Amino acid sequence: MSNDIKPEITVTAGANNLSHPVVLLVDDQAIVAEAIRRMLADEADIEFHYCKEPASAVGKANEIRPTIILQDLVMPEVDGYTLLKFYRGNPATSGTPVIVLSSREDPKDKRQAFENGASDYLVKLPDKIELIARIRAHSNTYLLQLQRDEAYREMKKLQEQLTESHKKLEESNATLLRLSTMDGLTGIANRRHFDETLLLEWKTGLRENTILSVIMLDIDFFKKYNDGYGHQGGDDCLKEVAKTLRDSLNRPGDFIARYGGEEFVAILPGTDAKGAAIIAEQMRANIATKNIPHAYSNVADHVSISLGVAAMRPDKSDSPADLVAKADGALYKAKEQGRNCYVVAE
Repeated sequence: MSNDIKPEITVTAGANNLSHPVVLLVDDQAIVAEAIRRMLADEADIEFHYCKEPASAVGKANEIRPTIILQDLVMPEVDGYTLLKFYRGNPATSGTPVIVLSSREDPKDKRQAFENGASDYLVKLPDKIELIARIRAHSNTYLLQLQRDEAYREMKKLQEQLTESHKKLEESNATLLRLSTMDGLTGIANRRHFDETLLLEWKTGLRENTILSVIMLDIDFFKKYNDGYGHQGGDDCLKEVAKTLRDSLNRPGDFIARYGGEEFVAILPGTDAKGAAIIAEQMRANIATKNIPHAYSNVADHVSISLGVAAMRPDKSDSPADLVAKADGALYKAKEQGRNCYVVAE
């Protein structure tokens, strides 16, 4: 209710819940406001507000959030055209339809009104039926636009939530995949990942007729190391060995995994026995260079490894297990020959 005119000039049919027309009349003539009020008096769902001072119009609109503004052109203090610009520059009223009610019928005035943001133009006082029809038409269009905007915001919010949920799901899946393929202690691939990778590389070699090498290795006298330095010392040793072995591989396609316990295995695609032997010796030397104390070893005063090397050109008559078996047999021979060395399978 406005304090500018007597109380009966404001007719309220309920709170502005964006479901019914809310009219704000801006006009310095109280007699015009009374006439408009009477035209709308029988329309129970139309909420009517009046503002006599044009300088207060934008503030009043911010307060009541009208679905339509009725406004005179010729008013004191603020020109009607300027006020139209104020509405359009104000976030709360930038899209609110404005019907100009003016005593001027000059087409130039109408054109200027529309150029400054007016939605409609009526010569006052307009016919009651026409005024109500235009109020309802403009209000309904505006309300529908607000509903569409709200629906779009909700949809966008939902899409953002779905995107975030999808992102979290992908992250969770990636974590699960990493955990399912990684050895929890050493951080390198586990036995399961090795088996899957070896099968893929075997199929690639079979298809492209390329050679494939495997290096099996384990830490010499590791049980004695574990007993002497404790389980924590043994875990630290396994971590350092795994890191050194991983750093010994230079090509992106080369692969290292923990096979089980103190045993490790490497896959070298496209590498023959001679090339794999070079890598095996590099692994052995790098572990020795780390100089991890091993007072309980029968072969050296530091941690050492024994390695078995095997190379095969995949064939339908063989299997990946055959290649692993050959590398494992070569590892056994390396142990027989005194450990801290490598042996290449025939």
